Amino acid sequence: MLEKQFDPELLYNRVVHFYIDKKGFSKEKANQIAQSVLQKEAQRRKCKNEKCRHFSHDHIRNVETCLVENCECKEFTK
Repeated sequence: MLEKQFDPELLYNRVVHFYIDKKGFSKEKANQIAQSVLQKEAQRRKCKNEKCRHFSHDHIRNVETCLVENCECKEFTK
């Protein structure tokens, strides 16, 4: 099973609108928070194998093999 591809733009927009609409933060503060959340999510979804560093959606979950051609990664490393 493949993981859903990471869409940074969608996440960014959701976070900004949440903090502006629900929490009443300024646009600038909401943008800062969204950038921070986006960086953390991107790092969380990248393979920690130094030879790989591809996103988790580039790996097959049940076999954990990287789908990127010419990549030597045999297991997604968290």
